[in-house]
Amino acid sequence: MAASLWTSGAPGRPAPDPGPALVRVALQAGATSVAHIDVAAMLSGICVALVPAAGVDGVVLVLHEPADARDPERQRVFGSDTAAIRVGQLQDRAGAGPAITTAYDGRVVVTPDLTRSDPPGLAATAAGCGLVRSLAVPVLVGGVTAGSLQLLARRSSGAGLTDRLATALQVVTSALAARISDVRELTRLEQLAAGTPDGPAGPRGTDGPGPGPITPAPRRPAGPSITAAPGGRAGTGPRASAGDRPPDRTALIPAARRPEEPPAGPRVPAQRRARHRRNDV
Repeated sequence: MAASLWTSGAPGRPAPDPGPALVRVALQAGATSVAHIDVAAMLSGICVALVPAAGVDGVVLVLHEPADARDPERQRVFGSDTAAIRVGQLQDRAGAGPAITTAYDGRVVVTPDLTRSDPPGLAATAAGCGLVRSLAVPVLVGGVTAGSLQLLARRSSGAGLTDRLATALQVVTSALAARISDVRELTRLEQLAAGTPDGPAGPRGTDGPGPGPITPAPRRPAGPSITAAPGGRAGTGPRASAGDRPPDRTALIPAARRPEEPPAGPRVPAQRRARHRRNDV
């Protein structure tokens, strides 16, 4: 099946549909385990893979909160290269720009010329690195906009930054959201297992401390204890103490002997031995 053709910036010059390449990036991201991985390297790697897949010159991911709460640097901006990261960080610090607008409004923003966009520092940075065209799409985590994915391009290669490409990027943003959600859930479970600084971790679903240490019950001696029974006789049973129930005296009464039962069959009388009389001669 032939790939659909997209029109690039040059007239009469078709470009292949980036959809299949974007699906491959999404599948690769979805197959990545977050259990033992550098989260920053994973997210930056996805941005790097998107550059040739989408046919752009740079990609930057800007999040509201750190991707990994365990990260001491609390990194929230990830990119395909230094120039893309610089564009994203400038918008993040200024609290303005296409990436920030998308991150808070949750709508796709197409910017044909970043050199005429606010804040002023963004215009100067875009002009300096040549990344003057932009497409920003929202990244939803749990149904809430957690940030934006911004694709950057030069004037000669940015004609494909349209709403159609934004629709094709949904498979990638869904895979990104799943990985970010997995990282945050893994962090939550690790913190729950480690417990809070105020005390040990409580039962699942509670914030209070767990039960105290279990003290083993004292071991009973191997043989039965000897207890003085009423009347001065010794008996067996639990050692009596003040306030305890009296010992069970039925244990001191021997079981009654049962009479012997007759055999089940008929009784056969024992044969008497015949006596022989002597005849006197």
